[in-house]
Amino acid sequence: MQKYKYYKTVDFLSDDEFIDWVRAPNWETNLYWQEVFILFPAVKPYADEARQLVVHIRVKPMKGATTNLKEAIVAKALIQEVKGSGTSSKPLTIRSRSKWMVAALVLIVSGLLLVKMPLYRPTKLEVISVDDAHIKQVKNVSDMVLLVELPDQSTVILQPKAYMSYRTDSFALKREVHLVGEAFFDISKNKQVPFIVNTDQLITKVLGTSFFVNASPNTAAHRVLVASGSVRVETKRNKSSTGHRQREGLVLHAGQETHLNVDRPMTVTFSEQALHITEDLEKAFDFQNVPMSKVAATLHEYYGLDVQIKKQELAKRPITAFLGNVSLQEKLNLIAKAVEARYQLDDGVVIFTLEINQQ
Repeated sequence: MQKYKYYKTVDFLSDDEFIDWVRAPNWETNLYWQEVFILFPAVKPYADEARQLVVHIRVKPMKGATTNLKEAIVAKALIQEVKGSGTSSKPLTIRSRSKWMVAALVLIVSGLLLVKMPLYRPTKLEVISVDDAHIKQVKNVSDMVLLVELPDQSTVILQPKAYMSYRTDSFALKREVHLVGEAFFDISKNKQVPFIVNTDQLITKVLGTSFFVNASPNTAAHRVLVASGSVRVETKRNKSSTGHRQREGLVLHAGQETHLNVDRPMTVTFSEQALHITEDLEKAFDFQNVPMSKVAATLHEYYGLDVQIKKQELAKRPITAFLGNVSLQEKLNLIAKAVEARYQLDDGVVIFTLEINQQ
């Protein structure tokens, strides 16, 4: 472990063992890296920074990125690190295995959908009642994405600091949530009962689809991006003359998005980001005799979720299945069934365990 004593951010980014741990942690690697940080606490800030870069890899880097561009970005990162950290007794070098460092840095400047939270830190979903015993509010108070399952089997991936609320007594009759912050919704199909997402500026109605909503309080333009299916988006603008609500609406299909700005009407725009999400999911979730550990890593890479496997035996079990065209909740159920296991949510973290009769 002595090699880690003088590690900087760039060294962690070019260390395959570190990359594998961030992308697919398990109890053995967690213990190993905890020991590293106990022995060498001075390197922990650099490891945290490297982890942030690695977890940003949600979709592929921008098409057409040239080698010269990548080299320039890496060189700039190295220069900034040298300036910020002062003189080091260990020289900074770009190793031959630095492909993940390059990919992460290119992705950061590409402006694609990012997730900004380390894996090792404790997670917490804050669940409280708001004014009414039948109103449930779920808030992500951690620094990583957390998965929430709704009563209708829909799933919501809450970004850090995001929270939503809904009525528990009438949710089956009126599937409606109120969101503040950023979240990715994967909605179960129900033609009789549309699913409605309210923000302070927008109303989004769907029957069964997946989409991303950014309704952060500090964001001037709220955003809806559709990965699959279609949604109707309406504004909550007020008429200046009467003060009554003025509904401005449009329909978005897969691969489209819209932004709500206070000074201009909503428009439908093409979203390369949404197409990246859809295309990459279809390719990534086509498993041919793939071990469960790699499946867990794929779930983390494309959804940003912390996925844990409790037994090494389970981590080695192979899966052959195409799951690119099913919802996240269906993916989790089918994966568990394929390896004769079960999954549960513990404070927003997905945990796979062996069936009781196999333990």
